[in-house]
Amino acid sequence: MKKVLFVGLRAMGDMVLTLSVLRAVRDSCPEAKVDYLLESGMAVLFQEEPFVRRVIPLPRTGKSESRLSSIHSYLKFLLSVRQEGYDVVVDLFSRGPRSRLIVWFSRAARRVGVADHTTWLDRWIYTDRIRFPNVLTQVYDQMLYLVRGLGFRTDFPQPQMSIGSENIQKAIGLLGKSGEVKTEYLVLFPGSGQKNKNWPTLNWEKLIRSIRRTGVHVVVMAGPLDREPFEELRRLFELEEAGIQWFLQSDLSVLKGVLALSRGAVGNDSGPLHLAQALGKKAVVLFGPGDHVSYRPYLGSFVRSGLSCSPCQSFVSRCPDNQCMKTISVESVLEEMFRQGLLV
Repeated sequence: MKKVLFVGLRAMGDMVLTLSVLRAVRDSCPEAKVDYLLESGMAVLFQEEPFVRRVIPLPRTGKSESRLSSIHSYLKFLLSVRQEGYDVVVDLFSRGPRSRLIVWFSRAARRVGVADHTTWLDRWIYTDRIRFPNVLTQVYDQMLYLVRGLGFRTDFPQPQMSIGSENIQKAIGLLGKSGEVKTEYLVLFPGSGQKNKNWPTLNWEKLIRSIRRTGVHVVVMAGPLDREPFEELRRLFELEEAGIQWFLQSDLSVLKGVLALSRGAVGNDSGPLHLAQALGKKAVVLFGPGDHVSYRPYLGSFVRSGLSCSPCQSFVSRCPDNQCMKTISVESVLEEMFRQGLLV
């Protein structure tokens, strides 16, 4: 087995949880050339990974590009994948037509997919369809089962992400803009990309003030999708309140550095909390509508209200009142932070 392509077209959290798969292939076959095809926005996360020969970002269609032009560009991209001559192509999630088209067009001798999300076309798309045993509830365990079925060793089950000096320097540059870089700080994520997964703003305010009373510095971060909860929370504090820094930015290479320098992270169920764990930092994750079993932290813990309707996966508009998040108390989050050693 000389050339392997993994296809992972999912959000940040899912992608971080696939790191163990890449390591398993390289540990089993050091001579293998491992490439990873993923959403263009996620490519920067894997640039430092020694297990990956090449990160292939999925092309984006330009706003000014005509339909004919975009189809032509995408066909060129698919042809470039086929010309690589991969021996094995693994569709890690097998959801939606995009990954299926890429896998089928590769014409690899072995095309592996997940049997949990089958369509009638899958019998022609995939040569191997693997079904996860019910006992494997965590996503990264399922990913390892997928490659174990191909004969790879899986000695390192938990995802571990590499960090480069550039990530650290970018983080220091960002943190230094607001004064001296703190070596003892917690990173808080008040957003999640989905409104119904967010803890109430007033609860975040109480949590931050409680953390500050322990003397720990707080860094509050959010991406472009979470501008609203971020700004709403920021307005509750003085503009330059001591011990609190606020960063609304989208550079994931900077985020890696900020998390790597921190003492840990607290936030709603979202990708940055998975990233923190992969960088060796404990995370306390607040779960409501999301799946706390498949995505439970392997480094740190989680807090949830335990309502009978949770989890429901109703992230957007189907839930009229997300009590599963609103009923998580500040005290329960603080208690878990002390238990995990994020506060002393």
